[in-house]
Amino acid sequence: MNQIKIIRYTHCILTIFIIFYIVTGFGISNYQLIEAITFGLITKPIAFQLHSILIYPFAALLFIHILLTLRSKKGKNENG
Repeated sequence: MNQIKIIRYTHCILTIFIIFYIVTGFGISNYQLIEAITFGLITKPIAFQLHSILIYPFAALLFIHILLTLRSKKGKNENG
């Protein structure tokens, strides 16, 4: 697989995780609004659980994103 595709997939997945992480965090503080928007799918306890669990894959994806970006920048600097 091409390195650019891997970077793009990582960016897309990280963006989805960031959005979901923000929504679950907002679901903890403003749970009435998030419950109404999600039709009761994300309640305050579920939002808290998801938000607590999502920190690990979010941190891993962020680390991978930074490494891939630095690696691609380093490769561009060496090639020209």
